[in-house]
Amino acid sequence: MSIVIPVYNAAKYLERSIGSVRKQTYENLEVICVDDGSKDESLQILKDYAAEDPRIKVISKENGGSSSARNAGLKVATGKYIGFIDADDYIETDMYMNLVSALENDFDADAAQILSCEEDEEGKVIKAFGEGFDESVSFSGREFFRSLLLHRGDSSFCTKLFRKDFFEGFSFSEGRLNEDFELLVNMSSSIRKLLAVRQPGYHIILRGQSNTRGTYKQSFYENVMENADKMLELTERKFPENKEDAIHFYLMQAMWFLLHIPADEMNKDNTLYTSVMKKVKSFKGNILSDKYLSVKHKRNLILFAFFPARLVKKTHERLKK
Repeated sequence: MSIVIPVYNAAKYLERSIGSVRKQTYENLEVICVDDGSKDESLQILKDYAAEDPRIKVISKENGGSSSARNAGLKVATGKYIGFIDADDYIETDMYMNLVSALENDFDADAAQILSCEEDEEGKVIKAFGEGFDESVSFSGREFFRSLLLHRGDSSFCTKLFRKDFFEGFSFSEGRLNEDFELLVNMSSSIRKLLAVRQPGYHIILRGQSNTRGTYKQSFYENVMENADKMLELTERKFPENKEDAIHFYLMQAMWFLLHIPADEMNKDNTLYTSVMKKVKSFKGNILSDKYLSVKHKRNLILFAFFPARLVKKTHERLKK
């Protein structure tokens, strides 16, 4: 098994993250640590670990982002299975044993995923294992795609283990945000079966400075809405029977964007804002009939799309609550 870990200025997290990998009960590991141009002591720490543990390989490259680092690791991976970990997260000691066991007991499955939880940097649990996710034990590619459309699917690569031969021909888009989601969407039409292992496995650490949801970043939301457009297009090509679900996904992403855009950015000069508003208005019937939208969500979307901008701007902060 090959585990790819992109590392960038993560020195203070490596003892826990790399340590949790080294303690795995499944020991036949190739741990590929890709230092992505770190400016702290990360690279030296990785080299020290590699000197202690022959399973650890270190790659050093110029900074190119997480996707670039993952792709660099993929190129040298030799394992039968491929997995990913973020350098500031950590895993349960039996995570990979549970995932490998699942895949070795079902040769029709291309991948398996395990439960995750979210914690702050002090260890306080923000989201418990499995909270908010579909409780199915396996998915076809189409079923998994639909779970993503309905915001019930786990869109992280770090909770998953893939057969290496399935990964051939796929890579992460470099220079973009939401790279996990984009690649999983592209993979979904090729997945025969995804197994869901209902065991605790992956600990996501929410770092304040990396939480993009806290502040408005135009480039981030451009990627969010581009992914929403891609979901509509891919659904039409591959899963036309899920068109209503794809529109639901678009509306939810649009609402998230509209709730976070600053009020003074809501104008005709903002091309992202105007294009999103135009499409939301075209989905008026779907807003009213969508059984997965709450009353609050429907109210917000109708207010954004069909009420005067000056009124929306006045109530913008209240709508976020």
